[in-house]
Amino acid sequence: MVLVDDENWLESLEAILVFIAPLLSIIPFYVSGFITQVLGECIMYPVYIASSIGLTNYNRRSLAELGLTRKGLLPSLGNSMILVLAFALTRFMVADLKLSSDVSSWEIVAFNLFLWALSGLGQEILFRGLILFSFDRWKGWKVALVVSTILFGLIHLQIYQSIWGIVLISVIGGFWGLIALKTKNIGGTTIAHFLFNFLFAFMLTS
Repeated sequence: MVLVDDENWLESLEAILVFIAPLLSIIPFYVSGFITQVLGECIMYPVYIASSIGLTNYNRRSLAELGLTRKGLLPSLGNSMILVLAFALTRFMVADLKLSSDVSSWEIVAFNLFLWALSGLGQEILFRGLILFSFDRWKGWKVALVVSTILFGLIHLQIYQSIWGIVLISVIGGFWGLIALKTKNIGGTTIAHFLFNFLFAFMLTS
């Protein structure tokens, strides 16, 4: 039993290192102006995806234990989309939303589809996959949800530079975390995450 606890503790530490190491490596290049935020994300998220999958395989766990499975996909997607639809309805009620002028360019649309799909997948695999499930095995779902939600909020500090923005994005992350824990699937949260970002960070403006 002690051996199992030690393994779970080590896997949780490894998951945190997967989050921290690429971030700390890329910050100096971003601060110095050597790379843009978008380029940094295009570098960092593939690293998160590859590292999360690689670490999972190294620890002799299946991709299903990362939430990458067909089982539970429909409940995961259905529940995750509830938040996207609720947020969309709220925004339409309180703000005068309109299509961004950038949607007239197929090149810009294609790039944003790629960018937001990449960031959605990278964040879900890391936060709702690797970190959430490793801490769930070690300390239980409550600690797992708190840790993954806080780290998810922290990575958005550069984008949401207000306390309310961070709180909002953390609540959204926590909601998706609960869905991932319930369904043991991050496929639905990944799709919802992508659509949320694409719609409200690119396609629709107020």
